[in-house]
Amino acid sequence: MLRHCSLGLVSTQISAIAPLRLVGSPLFCRSYQDFAGRDRRSSRSREDKPYNSRTRRFDDEGSSNYSSSRDDYRGQNTYGFRGKAPRKNFSSRDNYSSRDNFRSSNGFQERGYKNKFSKNTKSYSKGGNTSGSFIPEGKMAKMTHIGKSDSDIVVTLESLLEKNVISRDLYDSISRMGFEQLTPVQQKTIEPIITNSDSDIIARAKTGTGKTFAFLLPIFQHLLNTKIDSQNKVKSVIVAPTRDLALQIEDEVRKIHSKNRKLKAFECVSLVGGTNFDRSIRYIEKVSPSIVIGTPGRLIDVMEKFGNKFFKDVDFKVLDEADRLLEIGFKEDLSYINKMLNTLNTNSTEHIRTLLFSATLDHKVQSLSNDIMNKEECLYIDTIDENEPQAHEKIDQTLVVGETFADNLYAAIEHIREFGTKTPNYKSILFLPTVKFTKFMATILKRQVKLPIYEFHGQIDQKKRTRIVNEFKTMKKGLLVCTDVGARGMDFPNITEVLQIGLPSEIPNYIHRIGRTARSGKEGSSVTFISKEELPFFEILEDKHNVTIKNVRKFEAQPHVMADLSLRLHVSEDELQEIILSVISFYRACLKDYGINYKNMLPQIAHTYGTLLQNEDKRIPLAGNHILNRLGMDRDPIATKMFQIDEMPNQYNRRGPRSNYNRRRF
Repeated sequence: MLRHCSLGLVSTQISAIAPLRLVGSPLFCRSYQDFAGRDRRSSRSREDKPYNSRTRRFDDEGSSNYSSSRDDYRGQNTYGFRGKAPRKNFSSRDNYSSRDNFRSSNGFQERGYKNKFSKNTKSYSKGGNTSGSFIPEGKMAKMTHIGKSDSDIVVTLESLLEKNVISRDLYDSISRMGFEQLTPVQQKTIEPIITNSDSDIIARAKTGTGKTFAFLLPIFQHLLNTKIDSQNKVKSVIVAPTRDLALQIEDEVRKIHSKNRKLKAFECVSLVGGTNFDRSIRYIEKVSPSIVIGTPGRLIDVMEKFGNKFFKDVDFKVLDEADRLLEIGFKEDLSYINKMLNTLNTNSTEHIRTLLFSATLDHKVQSLSNDIMNKEECLYIDTIDENEPQAHEKIDQTLVVGETFADNLYAAIEHIREFGTKTPNYKSILFLPTVKFTKFMATILKRQVKLPIYEFHGQIDQKKRTRIVNEFKTMKKGLLVCTDVGARGMDFPNITEVLQIGLPSEIPNYIHRIGRTARSGKEGSSVTFISKEELPFFEILEDKHNVTIKNVRKFEAQPHVMADLSLRLHVSEDELQEIILSVISFYRACLKDYGINYKNMLPQIAHTYGTLLQNEDKRIPLAGNHILNRLGMDRDPIATKMFQIDEMPNQYNRRGPRSNYNRRRF
C-alpha cells in the first residue's frame, strides 16, 4: 500500500548528500478520484490562460484561439464578474477524440477506467488536514532531520563525475556549455534524483535558479544508463504550464544535444497548443523521441489518441513550475495525465518516478502531490531558507510612487526614455496587467523610445510568439512589453531590469516577474511604478513573502511632459475607454485581497481617462447600465465619480435591436 508524507512539518534546508526523507505521511499518497464525465473543455480552454482560484475566473492570458474581445476580462461576458469561463472555439483537429467517451487505440472505456481505479478510501483529517480529500490509510511521516551545516557542502560537476553519478559524456556536454558552477538547486537535487531510483522528488527553489537543468541532467543520465532499453521509446514526459516555457525547455535539450554527439540519440519533441496536431504526430513517428515536453491540454489530446503507441515505457514524469500549473487550474488534468501514464505503463502502475519542481509549496501543491506520487518514499528537497526573502537577493528593487495611476504611465515612459538612451545594451521587460493595456503601451513606446519594442501576450498566435521569444533572446538591446504570460519560467539572457506598471494578478507573481532578471548568478534591478493607494500590496508582500523594498522614491509629473505625451497618444476616445475599462476590471477583481481601498483606487484609475485626454473633468462615457452590471458596480455610489452614464433611447431599453455601441465587445 502507498505511504504518505506531509510537507507542512518540514522547514529545514536540505543537503544533496543526505536529503530529508519523508516516508509514510498521508499527504503524498495517491488519491483515486473518479474522472467520469470530465468536461472536454477543461484542458484545452485553460492552456496558457491563468485561472484565478479566488474569483474562479480566467485571467487575460488566453491562447490565441480565444476571442480577443473577451481576453481582457475574466469570464465569458464582457467583464467576467458573472457567468462561466469562456469556451474555446474548437478547430477541426480537436475532433480526434472526446475524453468523455474514450474511442481510441488505447482501448480505454470510461466505465472500465473508472472501475480500475476505484478503491476503498476514507477521508483523512488528522493533523489539521481538513481539505476533504480522500486518502487511503497510512502511517505518519518518519523524518530524519538534517542540520543546516550539512547543506553547505559544495557539489560540482567534477565531484559528480568522480563519484560516477554522471557519465563522462554528460560531463563533457555540460562543461562545453560554459557551466562554471552548479546552482544551489542543482547541487541539492541532481545526485538524489540519480542515486535514489525508488523515490519521488519534490524540490522547492527560487525562480531563476536553474531548475530546468536540475531535472534535465538526471533524465539524460538515466537515458545513458538504460541506453539499450531507451532507444525509440518515450522515457520521460515533462509537463510545463505554458507553451513558451515548454518550447524553452526543448531549446535547453537541444543545447545539450549540440555539445555531445552521443546525446543526440535521445531525441526530444514538444507538444503544445497552437501548433499543427497532425504534423506533431508525424514528427513523433519519424524521430521516436526519448523526451516529450508539453502543455497539459495537448498532452491529453495525444495520449487519448496515441497513448498505447507512444507512452507505454515512460520512466519519469516531471512537473515544472507546479505551482503555476495549479494557478492556471490544471490540477484535474495533471491527475488525469498521471492516471493515463500509470495505466499505459508496461512495467506497473507504480513504476513511473515523479519529479515536482516548484517555487512555492502551499496546500495546493501538497494536494497535487497526493494524486500523482507513485513511490513509497518521497524526498523533499528545500533550497530556500525560511528566513530568507523569496525574491532573489541580487535584484535591486525600487518603488516609484506617484499621486495617481496616470502618474505610473508618465513615470515609466520617462524612465525608459532616460535609461534606454544612456545605458549601453539596455534590455528590459515591462509587465502590465491586461492585454489591451499592453497593446496600448507598446504602441506609445514605439513612438517615444528609440529601442526595438516587442509586444507579447496571450492573444498573439503561437507561431509569432515563438518568433518574438527567439528574437528577443538574441537581441543585445530592446524592450519586451508583456502581460504575465512572460512572468514564469521564461529565460531571457542579460535582462538589465524588470519594469512593472501597477500590480500583478497574484501576489507571488511579483516575485516571478522580477525573477526574469539576475538569472544564473548575475545581478539585476527591478522598478515598479505605483500610485500611493497601491502601497498596502507591498506591506502584504513583506509580511507573507519576506520581501522588503528599501528604495522608495516619489514621482512628481511635470505638466509640460504630461501635455507633450498626451499630444503624442494618437488614440481615439473609444479605444482609450476600452483600455481604462480593462484596467478597472482587473483591479476590481483583486483589490480586496491586496488590502487596497477600492473606493479610492478605482476612481483614480478612471480619472486616467480624462488626464490622458487633457481634460481632468472628463469621465468615461457609458451608454446605459449594462457595463456597470458586468463590472458589478451597478449599485455602487462611486460609479458616478467614474462614469458619465447616458440613458439608452427608449427603443433600445427593452426588446428590439441594440445600438452598435452597445453591441461592441470590450
